Amino acid sequence: MSKYTMIATAILAGVTATVPAAAQTSDVIATQLVRSTVSWSGQTFSTENLRKTYERRKNSPIWLTNGQLNQQGEALLGELSGSYRDGLDPNEYLAGVRGFAGQLSDDDAAKLELAMSDAFLKLGLDLYSGFTTPSVSDPNIVIKRKKRDATQWLEGATATGVSAMLTTLRPRHPQYGQLRQMLAGYRSLMARGGWQPITEGITLKPGMTDARVNEMRQNLAARGYDVRGVEFADLYDEGLVDAVKHFQKRHGLASDGVAGPASFRALSVTAAQRVDQIAINLERWRWLPRDLGKAHVLVNQAGFEMFTMNGTEIYDKRRVIVGKPFHQSPMFSSSISYAEFNPTWTVPLSIAGKEMLPKIRNNPAYLVEKNYSLYSGWGNNSQKLNPYAVDWSAVSAKRFPYRIVQEPGPRNALGQVKFIFPNKFSVYLHDTPSRNLFSRTGRAFSHGCIRVDKPLDFARKLYELQGGMNPSQVTPIIESKKRKRVNFKRKMPVHLAYFTAWINEDGVPLFYEDVYKRDKLVRKFLF
Repeated sequence: MSKYTMIATAILAGVTATVPAAAQTSDVIATQLVRSTVSWSGQTFSTENLRKTYERRKNSPIWLTNGQLNQQGEALLGELSGSYRDGLDPNEYLAGVRGFAGQLSDDDAAKLELAMSDAFLKLGLDLYSGFTTPSVSDPNIVIKRKKRDATQWLEGATATGVSAMLTTLRPRHPQYGQLRQMLAGYRSLMARGGWQPITEGITLKPGMTDARVNEMRQNLAARGYDVRGVEFADLYDEGLVDAVKHFQKRHGLASDGVAGPASFRALSVTAAQRVDQIAINLERWRWLPRDLGKAHVLVNQAGFEMFTMNGTEIYDKRRVIVGKPFHQSPMFSSSISYAEFNPTWTVPLSIAGKEMLPKIRNNPAYLVEKNYSLYSGWGNNSQKLNPYAVDWSAVSAKRFPYRIVQEPGPRNALGQVKFIFPNKFSVYLHDTPSRNLFSRTGRAFSHGCIRVDKPLDFARKLYELQGGMNPSQVTPIIESKKRKRVNFKRKMPVHLAYFTAWINEDGVPLFYEDVYKRDKLVRKFLF
């Protein structure tokens, strides 16, 4: 029996005490609802979201019938105590419904009834939009709180049942349900004792003999890998190498069988820590919009991947490069409105002053060699300047006065195409001339924008789905070498998200490094 089941059993014993008849309870409920707040069992809650439902019911109880908890009441306690299955803490909801053994007064029975309704709404709100605030004190996370009409939820629970109503409030994306199953699986691993960390030491390569090889063998066996049947437990043999490669692939590491510091760190993360990690990612799904769009693009920054969805089908999947840890890609939702082919790149002032100015001072020909144009300012009437005529030693990095624009061409930082969607961060999806970086396992190299692997293929996919032009026109536009903007007939919803726990299309659980340390922020509020 889990600790949460024991808590629920104890509470159930308390609240199944004898209570007054329904008619008496209804009268007291009406009296309690006149107040703005009600206190019960050490908790104070608002009655604002309860009044309409109880008025329609003429203040008859939902959870109590003929002096005891009814089927709905018992079902609610079961759901509250089972909220750990969604990575939530049942004590957040059960604390307000603790009752007392023995006879309850009319007043206490009414308070218990309303406290249970408040607990239901609290759990519903947390499942619907998240326990934490999406921004979690991070300026790079801008996710709007979902609008909700909680007054309808109680009526829904009475009509369809508590479990059915709460199911409708959970995120509908398949990943959420799969992560719930993953959470249950890792809780089972934790209950069985988990696994032991690996002792630090030198990198282990196939064929080596080392005492830590047996540590790896035992660690992986505890996770369910079949690494038995070897004569020498300390020999890093072929069977163990295959298991390590599989483990590395599942944890966002280079799948080469070479066990170095990154592999040892991943192997040493405890089952309890993985449970928390999955719970954190369930919370992130609750932040996202209810409707991501029938067709939509989702970027998982932690996994360095981008998915284009058409209904439940993965229509397209490709690698991406995201921002460096000190130039983090933001989290938000928007809609891609157009693609710009053969784009120019206007250099942000921060990059111009901090990064480009030293290069220009060292090499006055830098701007010309990289196909940049220099303008006197940012206004429409700004004049084009000769970079050789500027005294760069006198230019301030903090108050950089010029506008630098890179013209279209093979060296352009945005490559051959960029995809534009409104946002306050001035980030977008785009091509890159540094295509060799897509072969790396960890791909946090940009200044915040999302660089897309094979972006012209991606453009064709988007125009196939959303219309705006025939996908076959992409190549002639690129070959023209002229800058051209082409709107999509239907804007494409795009979600820049961050998930360090994921289920791939084969149903295999994956974990990714928390490259931006965002899990730590959510953990602080969630646990």
